[in-house]
Amino acid sequence: MKEANQSKPRAFTLIELLVVIAIIALLIGILLPALGAARSTARSMVDQSQLRTMSQGQNFYASDNEDYYACATTTGWAGSVGNKPSRNSTPRRQNYEGTTTEITPTQYYDFISPTIGEELGLGANRAVRVANILNDFGDPAANEFTQIFNGSSGSDINEFNDYADDNRGYMQVSYLMPGAFSMWGSPSVGGFVPGQGITSSDEDRWRDLYGNVPASWGGRQGPAAEAIGSNVKTPNGFRNRMDQVGSPSAKIIVADGTRYLDDDGVLDIDVSARAGTFGIFTSGTPQYDQNRAYGPDSGGAPGNLALSFRHPNNSLNAAFFDGHTENLKQEEVWRDMSKWAPSGSVVPNAAVSDLTLQAQEYIEELTDGTSGSGHTGKVLP
Repeated sequence: MKEANQSKPRAFTLIELLVVIAIIALLIGILLPALGAARSTARSMVDQSQLRTMSQGQNFYASDNEDYYACATTTGWAGSVGNKPSRNSTPRRQNYEGTTTEITPTQYYDFISPTIGEELGLGANRAVRVANILNDFGDPAANEFTQIFNGSSGSDINEFNDYADDNRGYMQVSYLMPGAFSMWGSPSVGGFVPGQGITSSDEDRWRDLYGNVPASWGGRQGPAAEAIGSNVKTPNGFRNRMDQVGSPSAKIIVADGTRYLDDDGVLDIDVSARAGTFGIFTSGTPQYDQNRAYGPDSGGAPGNLALSFRHPNNSLNAAFFDGHTENLKQEEVWRDMSKWAPSGSVVPNAAVSDLTLQAQEYIEELTDGTSGSGHTGKVLP
């Protein structure tokens, strides 16, 4: 027999249940942003680690190659114009297409394969190697898929299409080298300054590399147009060496960035071994207001900005020549041109109107000067 004073179990009232639900919802609302921020921080840390690896790879490469770092006119040159036994002979281009080695550049501007391809265990096949770079070594925050540009060419183009069909495709471009560091500098008014010259003279090699780009860098035509064009004139005789870039702790060797988002909002990559202006690995002056990766007035804007400034607070990460990394806000990238070009480079007066407003304010404070090819403007520290 139950005791008379034994009470029934007490249930939650509706009000108490609603209070508990409200507390749980409040906790979720507090924790989710914190978890999201933690995830963003973790992605940024992985990204900076990979950027640091690329910078260190460049330094190791330079130490083994007379201080020259990997870029278009060093490692990439062999697949673009090749080596000429004599002045009038046909260039012997290195074959980039199909199956080669893990350290063979995938394109003219590919600096990743020659420096850390062996360390990363990149595939020998070019289509696979590009996938390794974009998919496996990409920034964790770069999570958009890209199309293969239908104008891509090469004997192995079907291998790229087959890879995209049989696998998960290709992710967006993660990393870009500043174009001004991957070009030869202007010749002097009185002629060429002796550079790295391999088997042919500087004059021959200039013609091979830049075709119809005048020796004075007076126009925007040719493969160097977006990289330097009339935005930045690199120093007289500059030759892509570590000892010529300026202060290693103040100059960016590689940064987050994605190109190419076209005027119709289509994100694609040109996988041709001799791709147009920059292909997958390099970009022009970030302060050029129509820069495809960073420019606010690009045909792909504002979508291109979200792809490149993909870390919290519209920022990107960058690695410097000395190996350290920094997180840079969008406004800082658009303003400080000195990080993105060799010391002594000149921003011609005629190019100022093509720059972001932040960059225009920045260069107003710089010293006037003249480049080796006679262009007058502001000298970058």
